[in-house]
Amino acid sequence: MFFVKGKRRPYKRIRRREHNSKKVYWHFHKRHTTKIERYGFIKKFSHIFAVVKLCQVLEVSKSGFYDWKKRQSSPRTKYNQLLVSLIKEIHHDSNSIYGSPRIHKEIERKGYRCSRRLVEKLMRVSNIRSKTKRKSNISTTNSVHELAISPNRLKRNFTVPKPGTVFCSDFTYIPIKSKHYFLVVIIDLFNREIVSWNLSDHQQTSSLMKCFREAVKKDIHKENCIFHSDRGGQYASNEFRMALNLAKMKQSMSRSGDCWDNAVVESFFKTLKNEFIKWQKFETLEEAKHKIFNYIEIFYNRKRLHSTLDFTSPMEFRKIYDQRIA
Repeated sequence: MFFVKGKRRPYKRIRRREHNSKKVYWHFHKRHTTKIERYGFIKKFSHIFAVVKLCQVLEVSKSGFYDWKKRQSSPRTKYNQLLVSLIKEIHHDSNSIYGSPRIHKEIERKGYRCSRRLVEKLMRVSNIRSKTKRKSNISTTNSVHELAISPNRLKRNFTVPKPGTVFCSDFTYIPIKSKHYFLVVIIDLFNREIVSWNLSDHQQTSSLMKCFREAVKKDIHKENCIFHSDRGGQYASNEFRMALNLAKMKQSMSRSGDCWDNAVVESFFKTLKNEFIKWQKFETLEEAKHKIFNYIEIFYNRKRLHSTLDFTSPMEFRKIYDQRIA
């Protein structure tokens, strides 16, 4: 038995197309793609496959595809396509951190007009999402000691008129491989800038002192600057109190067990972990220091839009203040 070569080709072509259509089905349904993405695929490959067949495979209606295709030429659709490109660019530049509020503000800063609701819609249909959140239950405060406790001078007054008048500080844990390391930060309450930070394998007073010396070197604090923290033993130690006196700062401490008295630092730690730490797997202390430096010094202080600062970065907010009083 033999086959005429020319006679078999149409059947081969049919089988190949059926095989390709199954691949298309598997590809799109496995990825849970949106209708917009499916319409785009149909438009791209309509010169190879029949539109009816593609619509059947991708489970969309033929009329829906042609309605979508007609809308593609409208000015509004073209503008929305431009916005989607901007959204993807901003989302990528923020390391997938920004959600619709900050992306909307960035679009406005670039000179384009749109509503936040439209940004939310375009992100949803384009399957663009910000990084998710999780809670932390590990405490880094050891307030069980017999050292003196300073009064709460801050009293939750988190809005200050001038830079260098209130510093806030705290410790948090950072997972590196299978061990917990500890990050201490000092924040200028005026513009939420991370003035200094230190990462080490302990949360003793020496780590705090190293961080504090770096903050003092920058010489941005004013005389009688309030330094607020929790009641941890590092902050209550005689060594740290002496350093505060030499720098002419006044100590302030939260009430016992009340994290809201130091809410600004707690908020930063939550942001740091949700946006950055959660997505990292540090193998060494040096690797963690390098990547945290990039997040804090390059992204957070200089680029990240802060809702409390009218959606400007800490450094930009400080620059605006300096220009206003010059």
